[in-house]
Amino acid sequence: MRPAILSEGFCGAGANRTDMPKKLDYKLRREVFLAAAYRTIVKKGLAGATVRAVAREAGFTAGALVHYVKSVDRLLLEAEDYSARAWRPDMEVVEQQPDKLEALRQIIFLSLPSDETRRGHWNFWVGFWERSVRNAAVRKRTRARYAEWLARLERLIRNAQDSGAIDKSIDAAQAASACVALVDGIGVQTLRSGIPLSPDAQHAIIDKWIVTWLKPTRPLGRDVRVRRTPTPATAELNRRAPRRK
Repeated sequence: MRPAILSEGFCGAGANRTDMPKKLDYKLRREVFLAAAYRTIVKKGLAGATVRAVAREAGFTAGALVHYVKSVDRLLLEAEDYSARAWRPDMEVVEQQPDKLEALRQIIFLSLPSDETRRGHWNFWVGFWERSVRNAAVRKRTRARYAEWLARLERLIRNAQDSGAIDKSIDAAQAASACVALVDGIGVQTLRSGIPLSPDAQHAIIDKWIVTWLKPTRPLGRDVRVRRTPTPATAELNRRAPRRK
């Protein structure tokens, strides 16, 4: 089945590409559209991510969006890539902190649906799961993201073991797989069960898992929440958003 083309049924008489500010270079314009697509899916789900909705979120016409992304499936994949690039730097920064046990703990906390921004990211990811059933490219990307996440967790666990903070006898690969399953379960329960877990409850579950599964050699520290930094495209999107009526 060929991918749905963005221009089909979306570009009305008022759509044109000339309203795009010339001072924005091509790469940043594209990033603004991908940020808008991500935010639209977060708020409205995949079904609500029409070309008009994404273009409105970005502050441009539908015709301008068609110039940068040619199909719905491509838009979804590139919006997912945008979200990964937006979240990955936070994890890389946390991973570099000297306390390797706390680095592991805080990165797991970052992955939880514990605030509005992270719940939105989870809504996007759940939509991506659903799309992967029918789309091979989305399915391939989903596998790649899981492989990246598993590798990061295994590396963090090994780093904590090397620092003496976690029992050396723990199988790092198996522990990473268990952590992924636990985080997915917390996400699904919080978003879909009708009985959501509070942020404190989510963190408490993770701390309990760390203590019982990883057997740390010292007590865990107090819970410190990590704040995110917006990407340049998100900052540009936020700058434009108040100008829309």
